[in-house]
Amino acid sequence: MHATVVIADDHPIVLAGIRHAIEHDPRLEVVGQAQDPSSLVALMHAHAPDIVITDYNMPGNDALGDGIKLVSYLLRHFPHSRLLVLTMVSNPSIIAAMYRAGAGGVVRKSGDPAELGLALSALLARRIYRPVEQTWADRAAVSMTPAARLSPREFEVLRLFANGRSVGDIARLLSRSIKTVSTQKVSAMRKLGTRTDQELISFCLASDLFR
Repeated sequence: MHATVVIADDHPIVLAGIRHAIEHDPRLEVVGQAQDPSSLVALMHAHAPDIVITDYNMPGNDALGDGIKLVSYLLRHFPHSRLLVLTMVSNPSIIAAMYRAGAGGVVRKSGDPAELGLALSALLARRIYRPVEQTWADRAAVSMTPAARLSPREFEVLRLFANGRSVGDIARLLSRSIKTVSTQKVSAMRKLGTRTDQELISFCLASDLFR
């Protein structure tokens, strides 16, 4: 099996490392690399790759954003490309949100380099890749947390709000109406059991939700 791959990360050294790790695999051909969301989307349009490997946090384009918004955008506009997220994020709730958004796998940059090959093999076989250390007990524990009940859109609204963005700013960044963003924020607050903005911020900080 031969598959084309596009890789994206805002750190050139990481890009070089990813390319080095997979360029000797006869199953894979790297057809492009990007360092920001706009360049990544341009490459996706140009090559329609079988697999895209991208960082989770890759700032540089307010319209496309990063995080869950970028993941959701890629999967919505390029449904035939399998998505592997390579990230430093370790928060189980955020990782669970990536899978809920449709990621085919999540690999931590600090993990075993061999894991990237395992994840790519799973995607080539059209399977979802989950790290070995994510046991069923871990998944069950995550599913029981209030944050795990958030939808990807609610999660992204909260992430931006916790980073100091107003509801109006979030609506502009996510191309949604202020009413929609406000509704999603209120829904998220209800799921988290918070009643005020201060309680919401305190919850995000205390739970290390966006680490």
